[in-house]
Amino acid sequence: MNSCNIFGIGNALMDIQSFVPEKLLKKLSIPKGIMHIIEENTSREILNEIVSYKTISLPGGSCANTMSTIACLGGKPAYTGIVGDDFYGRLYESKIVARGVKSLIRFKDIGLTGSSIILTTEDAERTMNTHLGVCRELSKDDIDFDVLSHSKILYTTGYQWDTRSQKETIEFVMKSAKELGLIIGFDIADPFCIERNVKDFNRIITNYVDILFGNMDEAKILTGKSDPVEAGKQIRKMGVDIVVVKEGSKGSYIFYEDVIKKIDIYTPEKVLDSTGCGDVYSGGFIYGYCEKYPLEICAKIASYVASEIISVPGVQLESLDFDKIKDFINNKII
Repeated sequence: MNSCNIFGIGNALMDIQSFVPEKLLKKLSIPKGIMHIIEENTSREILNEIVSYKTISLPGGSCANTMSTIACLGGKPAYTGIVGDDFYGRLYESKIVARGVKSLIRFKDIGLTGSSIILTTEDAERTMNTHLGVCRELSKDDIDFDVLSHSKILYTTGYQWDTRSQKETIEFVMKSAKELGLIIGFDIADPFCIERNVKDFNRIITNYVDILFGNMDEAKILTGKSDPVEAGKQIRKMGVDIVVVKEGSKGSYIFYEDVIKKIDIYTPEKVLDSTGCGDVYSGGFIYGYCEKYPLEICAKIASYVASEIISVPGVQLESLDFDKIKDFINNKII
């Protein structure tokens, strides 16, 4: 068991996949096959309608997926997120604790737990309905600074840039973590996040971030460079010690010191669902970093674990054989 503690902060969103007939979508007047951002009343209406259908509920959100991956590999992460004091909020905490993550989750008694309700019809078409709920209400009062002070890594994502309270809290925590000597890991999250917050992201990356994760689209928006190598080099010039640029099926690049290394993918047994693949990659990398493995080994662990999650629907870490995964890492990668 490693001795490193990782302090994660993220948007706590319950992923609720429900298998429903197409007539339910028509009843609810929901256009099929696309992602909808919905309000609280619509979320309540859908949740009430799906109670009689088969449903799979998993604790989601990018940072939670990363912390869960670290825990399943044998690491010791803690996770802060905001949920409602409701059925899905309590379920969220119980499931993330069952994965081995230390819960620093805060409950709010007004508003709903954030959720991504995925309505899957008989033809396997997925219709996503996302309500961010109370997760956007993160404040400085929700941070356990005692646990932070005993941690070695702070990890968060660009998804925290939804509200002024979130932005102010995350930047305050980053500043505190830097003063405490923590390593700061950051996933730039999503092209839309960067487009809205490019000045903020440039500032916090330059001032605070030690390890940065992003895919090619995100790195291009951040740097203006369309080549992954040039984008990675540009981010290194911003003062980031370790940069990872992911290119999906083409693999990933890692940049540190004067090294630029291409990391090939591991071919998955089957390609079923790429949801959460990047989050799991980050978890594998941070786990390896905590174990003090060489950075190229960290990236290979990340690539392998990401290839495993592609073979199951959603981020169902419970469906993976982590004993087998750890054996592979120990015997074939390290």
